Amino acid sequence: MKIFSVSLGFVLVLLGVSLYIPFSRKALEPASVVSLRILDRKGNLLREVLSDQEGRSRWVSLPEISPNAILATLAAEDSRFYEHPGIDIRAIARAIIQNIRARRIVSGGSTLTQQVVKNIYHFPRNWFWKMVEIWYALRLEISRSKDEILTQYLNRISYGNQTFGINAASSLYFDKPPSHLSLAEAAFLAGLPRGPSLYNPYRHQLRAQKRQREVLRRMLNKGMIKQEEYRRAFKEPLNLISPEISFRAPHFCDLVLSKISPKERQNISSLRTTLDFELQKDVEVLLRNSVKSLKKWEVSNAAAVIMDNKSGEILCLVGSANFFDSYHSGQVSAVTSLRQPGSALKPFTYALALEQGMTPATLILDTEIRIRGKEVDYVPRNYDGKFHGLIRLREALACSYNVSAIRVLENIGIESLLHRLKKLGFETLDKGADYYGLGLTLGGGEVTLLELARAYGALARSGVFKKERIFLEAKDIQDRTKSFPKGSSRRVFSPEVSYIITNILQDRDARIPAFGEGSCLSLPFPCAVKTGTSANFRDNWAIGYTPHHTVGVWVGNFDGRPMQSVSGVSGAGPLFRDIMLLLERREKRRNFDFTIPAGLMEVYVCPQSGMLVGSFCPGKIKEIFIKGTEPKDVCNFCDGKLLVNSRNGK
Repeated sequence: MKIFSVSLGFVLVLLGVSLYIPFSRKALEPASVVSLRILDRKGNLLREVLSDQEGRSRWVSLPEISPNAILATLAAEDSRFYEHPGIDIRAIARAIIQNIRARRIVSGGSTLTQQVVKNIYHFPRNWFWKMVEIWYALRLEISRSKDEILTQYLNRISYGNQTFGINAASSLYFDKPPSHLSLAEAAFLAGLPRGPSLYNPYRHQLRAQKRQREVLRRMLNKGMIKQEEYRRAFKEPLNLISPEISFRAPHFCDLVLSKISPKERQNISSLRTTLDFELQKDVEVLLRNSVKSLKKWEVSNAAAVIMDNKSGEILCLVGSANFFDSYHSGQVSAVTSLRQPGSALKPFTYALALEQGMTPATLILDTEIRIRGKEVDYVPRNYDGKFHGLIRLREALACSYNVSAIRVLENIGIESLLHRLKKLGFETLDKGADYYGLGLTLGGGEVTLLELARAYGALARSGVFKKERIFLEAKDIQDRTKSFPKGSSRRVFSPEVSYIITNILQDRDARIPAFGEGSCLSLPFPCAVKTGTSANFRDNWAIGYTPHHTVGVWVGNFDGRPMQSVSGVSGAGPLFRDIMLLLERREKRRNFDFTIPAGLMEVYVCPQSGMLVGSFCPGKIKEIFIKGTEPKDVCNFCDGKLLVNSRNGK
């Protein structure tokens, strides 16, 4: 028994002596703060990302912090801070009782000193590490003054939304330094560290305000403020800075950050991107108005991306109607999410067909076709529910007939189309040809809006594919400037094939049978456009381009809920049109038509057969051909029953 007492005494002496081991000076040093500033192409600030290891903002001293904020922090987190030795026995006893009742750790009774230790070392939450935390807290109290510890706390604690330290929080939420915080603002900020997500003012403002008033009551009850000060602060309206100002172009900034590793961020002070924020703001308004107008048809979201054709630069990227609308999953970006593209892949099917010898005048049989499946047969239908007999390729693509596209894909081969789509940057089509089957051309695989936009951009550039560009230049922490390369390009289609597809996609007359006259796709300047609608009206698209820009639009619901009979032309089409009109107004230049390659020629053909005009033909139309593929024979199609039968699908 005596030996045990001696041993215990020795252990206690060692433990007591260990409390005087100097606390690591390095652990308490303010880290070199590097905030990454994401800028638009003109230097406008989009977002400031705290990029050092702890995510802290600029370190501030106590004299730089409003006394209101200091008192509010003490009231909210540790009112006996200047009395205890680093641990609060009363608070610990209260926490132990709560934890025993809950049979798990629900409260730690932590003092500000313990929270400083926790923010430095990030110990696990269990009883052993709680004891270690207490030991560190006692050592910290012995080696540092109370004011030094409070300074550490106010510069390290999280206030939510990627802000660490009261300087960052004061800047984000109120756009002012912490020295200028009013009592109401100080109490508001002091309440956030208890639960940065729980009291996130951008999502739970009422909850955060309730927490603020709780802090004010504590300050009053503890004699930190007078009754009149309490009443004024209680009634003072809080002018929170809008999250749209703090998080401009949020989905674009998220894309930017996804392209930079945490290690790279440490050495970058600013990134000038390709985004045009003035354009972004205008498109955001158009997009929100579009979703509002489609609400009665069960549409809750939309997205848009704009790319410069010459450079491949992303000028605008709106991933949802409202980034801060958690009910409709606003933080999901439809620009980079996988969705079924419907008919939006058909132009690439027809481009391959042109490469293999077909022409815009080639007749395609649009009659019922049955595709054998492993379990059940698949019978594709056209959107209008009809079959159209023999039709020219131009009309088949312009009107987006499904059966015709299936016939063409049967001819060129699924493997051939899949291979070309991958060359066009569709990295998400990572399954084999057998997996997709003939439905690939009808949108049977999932792709992203960004992939579609850059693929259509290749058609706009006469068949040259270019990966999108989002960075212009960066500055490192020594203020040295680094420019980003423009990126490589590769040819995926010939200029002739690309132009023919472009010509068809801008042909208002050819799309009349399916879309009618004067549809929203008819613009007062050259514009090639294709719509798409996925099965059961879950997604619809409008992707197109002028000689200058490529625009991609998606409309739908993130939860997969079908829209009420909203097609690409009625859902995404009007928004596409509005964006294109906006771009042309902003450019303030006359519209140039698409460049016609030298390898093309125009020939008058029969509108029924696509052959050279004969004496029985009802008229003639001008068609374009790759030289050498133009028809050589005069029409013998319009002089008998063959024409009548073919138009009836027999």
